[in-house]
Amino acid sequence: MIPLLLTAFSIACYIWLFESKDKIFNFLTEELVQLEECKAVVVIDENAEYYRIKEESERVLNCEFLRYQPKGFCFIEKEKMISAPITRQSAIYVFLKEVDEEGLQVFQDLFQVVRLACENLEFRKKKEEIILALKESLEHFQFLADKLRNPLAVIFGALEIKEELGVEKTCALVENGAERIRKILDELSNHELRIREISKFIF
Repeated sequence: MIPLLLTAFSIACYIWLFESKDKIFNFLTEELVQLEECKAVVVIDENAEYYRIKEESERVLNCEFLRYQPKGFCFIEKEKMISAPITRQSAIYVFLKEVDEEGLQVFQDLFQVVRLACENLEFRKKKEEIILALKESLEHFQFLADKLRNPLAVIFGALEIKEELGVEKTCALVENGAERIRKILDELSNHELRIREISKFIF
């Protein structure tokens, strides 16, 4: 029991430091399979599978339960296997030589920590994507604001010297500048909609 507690504590501490699910799952399987009572550890993700199996336990790969995604933590006594979902697309399966109620509770608590670490990783990645998107949108707003200055300068300049230009030419310059402003405002409107969509993920 003490080695299991120490391993679970080590995993629970270090698992938050990894920057990808791949590294989390590799670390998790490598640590758990070193336990005396553990025969094999399998993590099945949407894009990959992670195996750590002791030589005498290779037959576990034929276990029928590996084909099913568990809906919650469960213990299959016949196989001496515990399983649990980690994310919506991944699950862990641990095959044991022996286990008691206390051991099952430790595994259940550990898998909950692993699930939270994976959710935290996904949240951090999503947050980074949102921050980058917002930064790009703000930079584009600044770019469009600068673009507004040119047609505005043309319009105000034409109005200041309207007597020299004449009504027809002044109107043409104002109309042309107004059309350019309209296009820029349409672009600003589109970016406002994009920011509103991004904001939904934040709030």
